[in-house]
Amino acid sequence: MNILIVDDYQDNRMAIELLLEDIDGAVIKEAVDGAEAISMCRESKFDLIFMDIMMPNVDGIEATKAIKAFSASTMIIALSALDDEKSKNMMLQSGAEDYITKPINSELFVQRVKNYMTIISMRAKPIHTTKAASLFSDTVYPLSKIFTIDSEASLAYFWDYYLNNSTCMAENISDVVRVIYGIGLWLLKTNHAFTIASEENDSNLYLTQTSLVSISEIVIRHILLKHCQNTPFILKDGVLSFRLKKALQTQQGKTSAYTTDDIKITAQDQEILSKTHFNKITAAEYVETTAIALMDKIESLESIEDRLDVSLLDFERENTVTNLQNLSELFLDYVEVIEELVEFEHLAYAIVSLANFLANLEESQLDEKKVKKLITLMLSLVSDLSSWRVNLFVKQEANDIHYLDSSLLSSCLQIESIFAEEKANEEEDNLEFF
Repeated sequence: MNILIVDDYQDNRMAIELLLEDIDGAVIKEAVDGAEAISMCRESKFDLIFMDIMMPNVDGIEATKAIKAFSASTMIIALSALDDEKSKNMMLQSGAEDYITKPINSELFVQRVKNYMTIISMRAKPIHTTKAASLFSDTVYPLSKIFTIDSEASLAYFWDYYLNNSTCMAENISDVVRVIYGIGLWLLKTNHAFTIASEENDSNLYLTQTSLVSISEIVIRHILLKHCQNTPFILKDGVLSFRLKKALQTQQGKTSAYTTDDIKITAQDQEILSKTHFNKITAAEYVETTAIALMDKIESLESIEDRLDVSLLDFERENTVTNLQNLSELFLDYVEVIEELVEFEHLAYAIVSLANFLANLEESQLDEKKVKKLITLMLSLVSDLSSWRVNLFVKQEANDIHYLDSSLLSSCLQIESIFAEEKANEEEDNLEFF
């Protein structure tokens, strides 16, 4: 740990150095006044500074302000023979963390220095908690903001906080706040209060809206695909979480974003969907870096596609849940293959969601009009999958291997909406957006 002692009297500097001699790992340097301390801090990083207040040239108050301006994490401890509140407050307001009065109690001083060192060492370690409101389950800072929304005024406060606050910079923040606001208005008008949790880590801002059980999930998912196409979200059990990449301010005043990994969707949590791919991979690049043993499995996808076409014709001739079950099992066979290929968790999620939906349809739901729509959309979906396979693994022409992810999920949602069309349309019409 690098420590700087700043005092215009050599005896005072020596006294502090003697008190520090039993502190393991301390590397000590000295400065004779505030000006020298500022210069030394610009050249080297100091963890802890003991700063005298009354010094010629540049005093401790001005030196503390200057150092904190370019090295905010440096801990500065004021040392003074002046035991008065005014001097103490001026020093603390300038950025000092503590104020010690001379003459110094040696035992108390050593204990406080050890405490300072503990705090400084903790700064280098991850400061995260996994007890987050966000459904993404990313570790976040142990600090969150909770907006309690029980009126339009409190919802407007949330709006202003994020859209009129220059410090709240994240990608697509405007789209997300507008969606939360629109859903929130509908909840308030139907007498449902809710909360919004705001959490962060180094890379991301997470906004989580609760108490959405009064709105059907399919309606919310349609809204998200329409208004937040570029923002990863999770919707589960009436809770909606967004993950937004935090933006940085560059020297030119423009914003740039942190790079983060894509969200991974697992079979254990099938509600997760990321529609944003930050690092595009071309089909040619992907095929070149994929193991030949895995590539051989791609050939089986064509066979499954052919069987899906046959099963769809069977269902068209005989609208039974047994034939739907056959379709569901074939889609799951398709997923088994693509789940072995790295990068296609999102595509697998969409297909698994559809397979589960088909498996749970009941005979009473299969009226002629809905069945006709279902077959038309399913034929189109299987055709899209076939084209995706050819473009990626045969022709290798796709500029982005993830190009089908969002549209395939949208198609799956469209199929589901056939059986909830009236309710979905009615609810969606009541939600207000900009």
